[in-house]
Amino acid sequence: MKLTLSTKEAFIMLPANYQQLKDKLSEKIDPKRLITNPLQLLAYGTDASFYRLIPKIVVQVHSEEEAVEVIRLTGEMNIPVTYRAAGTSLSGQAITDSVLMVATHKWKRYSILDDGLKIKLQPGITGSRANIFLAPYGRKIGPDPASINAAMIGGIASNNASGMCCGTSQNSYKTIADIRIVLYDGTILDTSDEKSKVAFSEKHPEIIKEIIQLRDDIKADNILYERIKRKFKIKNTTGYSINALVDYEDPFDIIKHLMIGAEGTLAFISDLTYNTVIDEKFKACALMIFETVEKACEAVPLLKESPVSAVELLDRDSIRSVENDPDAPEYFSKLPETACVLLVEIQGNEKGEIEQKEVDIRRLVSPIPTIQPYIFTSDPKEYKFNWRARKGLLSSVGGLRKTGTTCMIEDVAFPIPRLAEACVALKKLFKELEYNDAALFGHALDGNLHIVFSQDFSTPSEVERYSQMMDGLADIVVNKFDGSLKAEHGTGRNMAPFVEKEWGEAAYKIMIRIKDLFDPHKLINPGVLINPNPKIHLENLKPLPQVNEIVDKCMECGFCEPNCVSEGLTLSPRQRIVIAREISRLKEAGDNPQRLQQMLKDSKYYSNETCATDGLCALLCPVKIDTGKFIKDLRHNEAGNTSKKVAAFIGNHMAGITSAGRVGLNVVNFSHMVLGDTLMGAIAGGMRTVSGNTIPKWNKDMPKGARKIAHSIANPGQTDKVVYFPSCINRTMGKSNGYEKGDLELTRKTEELLIRAGFTIIYPKGLNSLCCGMAFSSKGLKEEGSRKLKELEEALYQASEGGKYPILFDMSPCFYTFQDSYTNKDIKIYDPIEFMLKFVMTKLTVKKPRDVVSVFPVCSVKKIGMEQHLYKLAQMCSKKVTMVESNCCGFAGDRGFTYPELNKHGQRHLQEQIPVNCKDGYSTSRTCEIGLSEYSDINFKSIFYLIDEVTK
Repeated sequence: MKLTLSTKEAFIMLPANYQQLKDKLSEKIDPKRLITNPLQLLAYGTDASFYRLIPKIVVQVHSEEEAVEVIRLTGEMNIPVTYRAAGTSLSGQAITDSVLMVATHKWKRYSILDDGLKIKLQPGITGSRANIFLAPYGRKIGPDPASINAAMIGGIASNNASGMCCGTSQNSYKTIADIRIVLYDGTILDTSDEKSKVAFSEKHPEIIKEIIQLRDDIKADNILYERIKRKFKIKNTTGYSINALVDYEDPFDIIKHLMIGAEGTLAFISDLTYNTVIDEKFKACALMIFETVEKACEAVPLLKESPVSAVELLDRDSIRSVENDPDAPEYFSKLPETACVLLVEIQGNEKGEIEQKEVDIRRLVSPIPTIQPYIFTSDPKEYKFNWRARKGLLSSVGGLRKTGTTCMIEDVAFPIPRLAEACVALKKLFKELEYNDAALFGHALDGNLHIVFSQDFSTPSEVERYSQMMDGLADIVVNKFDGSLKAEHGTGRNMAPFVEKEWGEAAYKIMIRIKDLFDPHKLINPGVLINPNPKIHLENLKPLPQVNEIVDKCMECGFCEPNCVSEGLTLSPRQRIVIAREISRLKEAGDNPQRLQQMLKDSKYYSNETCATDGLCALLCPVKIDTGKFIKDLRHNEAGNTSKKVAAFIGNHMAGITSAGRVGLNVVNFSHMVLGDTLMGAIAGGMRTVSGNTIPKWNKDMPKGARKIAHSIANPGQTDKVVYFPSCINRTMGKSNGYEKGDLELTRKTEELLIRAGFTIIYPKGLNSLCCGMAFSSKGLKEEGSRKLKELEEALYQASEGGKYPILFDMSPCFYTFQDSYTNKDIKIYDPIEFMLKFVMTKLTVKKPRDVVSVFPVCSVKKIGMEQHLYKLAQMCSKKVTMVESNCCGFAGDRGFTYPELNKHGQRHLQEQIPVNCKDGYSTSRTCEIGLSEYSDINFKSIFYLIDEVTK
């Protein structure tokens, strides 16, 4: 029995046939996107499942033409290929030990059709982005999986992923309008194009003929025909969507519906058109708490008859996983051990509609008593928590598991009348096999339950226990309740051995015929969905060694990836953790020093140096894992005594360092003025190249040095006073060349603005030596970072006379760093956005609003929830405001100078978002503004400049 990959893995040369494939592909595809580096193969080949296979080649395709070339060549050379988008799949359907073809970046095109009634999407668009596109039309796509922020259209369709509200009526199968696919030989079929269908019929008449034969064979078998109809009345993604052969007559209608839920085993989906559904304007939800899971399940059939949009079941163990969340209701922790919660959603286009639906629901469920009264809420905070808690349950329950164990999720469905009985049977199975942490939750209206538990795969006895669990689960679902072994997560490797058990011989033979028809050479995602190996679900199990308590709870779900600036350039947070685990495994095994050394060497750049450490990953992670903190911890552990001594020297001589910085910037600025953009860029670029990239990258927006702040108070005698802490960055960096001719540097502009607002400005004592510590802590030098922060805290306490006056930070990142660690809560600190809104805009009048501006919320603004406040502030100053949609800009402190490719990658979509007539952009971080200016062709500067201009 294979527990994990062999620890004898070595860096061997690519097999000859794969090398030949790579050589041929390089004629049509950029060789940089034909990946064979071991670190990247492991990182890019990982999905959210508990299986691990390492591909031999990862091909990042950027167009349909490239996809056709990969599919055609792998077919000709008899090499298996697997198609992949985001890799949030849970059952092992997105991994391979052969060729992995990834279609994410550059697969973002979409078209709104029929005034929003349809939307055409490429596979690399996330479900949430699709809904953003449709929002102006009051529409959305039907599927709404919990992973919608990370899962991409290719995977959503290929797994027939459903979710909370879509049930069986609005999933991909029911809402698909058309599809464009690439077959095993490179043939393209577009079901929306009559010419394409005719050409396909001429080229592959055998497929059309066999589809018709399959349809007719099922119709001739009345028992099978009725079984298929019955089994798809509840959620079911076990095996192929053979209901297509029952529901449709036309071969092309059958083909496009067979592709839904096929898990990439029949063809590659290059685009898909959905019939959209109404996105109701008003929403409310309630938490109905019942004494037992049986009582909750008794209420489900009643709710099924009521006007609800969703009913989510959460057992007591599920609630326990989120009861310590800061936004959780206090009563969560006091619920009895037998309690069960139903999260009930209602929607409507009018408020009155919502109110009437609530009346109807209360009347229908009144026979089943709840532990306490329930309230339907539309309060944004409460509503958001209820659904955030439910959508993140997989990871939050998984976050409670013991380090080294795997978070397992099984996904089953039962006939709704027998849901309570099924819950009891499942809990009995958990108890018998001692899965004491197992939790039940799911989509009650569809009889769909998710079973989450922790599993240790490190010993044969534990693997055997899991085998017994799977056998027992199959017995309960199939033999006792005739339910679905997979309801919405796809069959994958995990349930492939049980497909025939659920469906029976006749239906299984139909599925084999479908696979043989579309994949005659058995090369497309082999081993998934159809697999003769009865133990495949127990093989190639993913090792999860202990690494660091910050990341050990990660289950590699991939929810974090949409927020990561380096995803697509080097590694995402999930992939950094994958690599860290592999390094830990190799160190523990000690038998493959060559692989270990190569991993350590490559991870320095891919994992460490190109991590922005912005912490945005934690915003999407259900268990709040901040991979940036982990990387900072890594940097700290790797920092030698010399680095710590240098940090201490800089910290002790901050005034002299910032003074030298001002001088240096002025020298560079003078050279720029003399030489001009082109010549200065060429010389600076050449020097950087010669230095091996040790000299920071120069760009035309590099500022001149700032003027030293020499006074301790400004505008004395005013009733209102403020302590102003200018960051060391703004004390060093002055104006960039793109600033207006009459502009002052930010520190002087801030002073001028505050004086006009009627403030006496107090500067902390020893200002030029003060720093929030971010410059040190971001590099892992946390001792010096903590010392400088404590020093600043004391200075601000004294300057504010023990918290008597508010304290203004002029950069959001400095504010966030300080807020995250300071201890004296008597002092009142303010981010630049909040301070302007609360204290300054109330005293000034906007006289000359701008026509249009762009604003960019930096990472710290996102983390403290100030995005909409920034937008509001800009709206006060401009008739039209464009909020730039991006994650971290990639400048990441000084990384924009030292690893400029990170900043370039982060700003790759910036230019297209700037309105044609927009000349200026605004933000709240000086270094970020430098990078934004370089890649937008407009000038970005502090929001303070905008406020000052329009209120003069």
